[in-house]
Amino acid sequence: MSLKPLENAMTQRIRGITDAEATGPTKDLFDASNILLGRTANLQRILSHSPLVARWFLPLVAAVRQPTAGAVSDVRLRNLSCLKTSTVNNCNY
Repeated sequence: MSLKPLENAMTQRIRGITDAEATGPTKDLFDASNILLGRTANLQRILSHSPLVARWFLPLVAAVRQPTAGAVSDVRLRNLSCLKTSTVNNCNY
């Protein structure tokens, strides 16, 4: 089975900051993200072009997704919401 490209597939318009490019506060933020979430999300990489916004976003995501940071929703529900959002936005991951 081969996958055909979607006509309305999303393309990344703003390139995210890579681990190799991250320095100073941005590198600290990526390190904290890896500790709290186990990875640095693509949106976090994009928001890191504005460190003040990126620094605000990480605690929000951690509080919503990580039970140790205060998340109260069921894991299955959180994962379903991620899958639904990805499907609606034609994300391939």
